[in-house]
Amino acid sequence: MGRETLEPDELVEREDFETGERRVLNRRIAVTVGVLAAVTSFANLEAERTVAQALLEKNAAVLAQSRASDEWAYRQAKSIKLHLQELTPGGPPDPAPLRADIAASEERARTAEQARDEADRRSTEAFEEHHHFARATNLLQIAIVLETVAAVLGFRGLWAGGIAVGSLGIARLGYAWFHFG
Repeated sequence: MGRETLEPDELVEREDFETGERRVLNRRIAVTVGVLAAVTSFANLEAERTVAQALLEKNAAVLAQSRASDEWAYRQAKSIKLHLQELTPGGPPDPAPLRADIAASEERARTAEQARDEADRRSTEAFEEHHHFARATNLLQIAIVLETVAAVLGFRGLWAGGIAVGSLGIARLGYAWFHFG
């Protein structure tokens, strides 16, 4: 059998050629997706930064709690030692240094508890900030999906919907930056 040769217009169906209107819509969608993707990357970066900050602050709170627990245990041990010495005949040689050590340990424990509370507060604030950036990222990603579907289907309504959802994401991002920044 012989090989047939096809003319260039026979290789492509007429429906495969984009109309001028469809080409313009796809260009607009491409620009919109590019802008949304760039803004999404900034929102995502901030979401990651704030969640990392929240975790670091929570770790600081746990470390401070550990220090406070150690100091309370040390204080308790010294206090038991003092009480045992007071019960022995003749009492402790000089209880003042031991009492001062107990008081200093108690002060260090309270200072560590304050540090724990402050780090815990900062962690909560950073996590709240993270939620705002994460929600902005989600809205922007949904907008990109709508834009992609609009490009495939050639539907202007989805393009407009993507712009609307993207605008909400950008507004949410702006709120997060200006409210927490």
